[in-house]
Amino acid sequence: MSDTKDSTFPFRPSLIAAALALPMFAVQAAELTDMTGRKVQVPDAVERVFAVAPPVVPLVYAIDPGKLVTLNFPFQPEDAPYVSPLVKDLPIVGRYTGEGQPPNPELLAKTDPQLSIAWDIPFIDAEQVERTFENLKTPGLFVHLEHLADYPAAFELVGKAIGEEERAALLAEDIRTRLRRVSEAVGPIPESERKRVYFAEGNDGLLTECHDSFHAEVIELAGGHNVMRCETKAMCGRDPVSLEEVEKLDPDVILVDRPKAFAHIESDPAWSALRAVREGQVYLVPSKPFNWMGRPPSFMRAVAMEWFANLLYPERFDWDVEKEIKAFYSLYLGVEPEVVDVQAILGKG
Repeated sequence: MSDTKDSTFPFRPSLIAAALALPMFAVQAAELTDMTGRKVQVPDAVERVFAVAPPVVPLVYAIDPGKLVTLNFPFQPEDAPYVSPLVKDLPIVGRYTGEGQPPNPELLAKTDPQLSIAWDIPFIDAEQVERTFENLKTPGLFVHLEHLADYPAAFELVGKAIGEEERAALLAEDIRTRLRRVSEAVGPIPESERKRVYFAEGNDGLLTECHDSFHAEVIELAGGHNVMRCETKAMCGRDPVSLEEVEKLDPDVILVDRPKAFAHIESDPAWSALRAVREGQVYLVPSKPFNWMGRPPSFMRAVAMEWFANLLYPERFDWDVEKEIKAFYSLYLGVEPEVVDVQAILGKG
C-alpha cells in the first residue's frame, strides 16, 4: 500500500483516539432487528466491527472504514490510491462464504470486536456463523447483500448499529436514486430490443454466470439481456461454457471480468468469429478497489450499472463518465476527485 494521507479520506466519522479511549466493560445496549428478523442487543458505542464475509467489508467500509478490525481479502498494490490508511494494515482472516479458508479463531479473538456482521445467503451455514458470534462474545447481525436493491436497508441497519445513521442514510438514499434513475431510462426497452450480453470470466473467458446470478445482476439492471439463460447451482457461479456455445448465442456485447481474459479475447483469432469482438464491443469490468460486478458483491454495482447502461444505451442514459465516477468514488470511498484516475480505473490508462 502507498502512504496515502489521511486527508485523502475526509469522510471518516469516528476518531481512532476515541475508540482507543473507550472502556472495555459492557455499555448499555440497544435492541435492533436484523434483516432476518432476529432481535439483537447492540452496544451503544461500537468502534470495532468484524465483517464475517467478504461482501460485508465494503458495506462497513463505505460507512466508516475505521470501524473494521479485519479484512477477508487483500487489496492489490494498484488499489492503494483508493484505500484508506485506516485499513491497509488490518489482519486478513478467512471467510464463511465463497472460496477460501474459514476464519482463524485465535486471530479473530485478538482483534477484540464489539459487533459481528454476517451475510445472510442460502449457501452459508448460519449455525456455524452463530457459533462464531458466541465464541467471540459479540452480538451478531445478519444482512442481505445479494442484490443491489438490498443495500439501502443494509446501510441503514448497519449505520444504526455502529452509530453512523446520518452517513448510512445518505448512502441508502443515493442507491435508491441511482436504481430509480437507471430503471426509468432503460426499463421501457422491450425485451426483444435489449442488447444481448455475454459475461466472460476466468483467464480464457469461458466461465460465466447464469442470468439469475447476483454476480451478473448488473447486466439486467443496466437493461441488458444476459444470454446465459440458466439456473445458478452454486454461490460462486463461474459455470463453464465452450467458445462454440458462445458463438451460437451471438452476443452484442461481451463483459470481461479480468485483464488476462480481456487480452486473450482481444488477441485470440478464435474469438474474432464473434460479432461483439469484430465490432469492438468488448469491455473490461473495472475492479479498483472493489470489483464493480461483484466479487465480492458490493455497492460498486451501482456505478457499474450506470456505466454499463451508458455503454449499452447512450441515447437513453446520458452519463458523464469522468464526472460521475469521480463523484461516486468521492461519496462512497472518501477519495478526493483529483485523486481518481478514471482512465486507469476503466483499464485505458
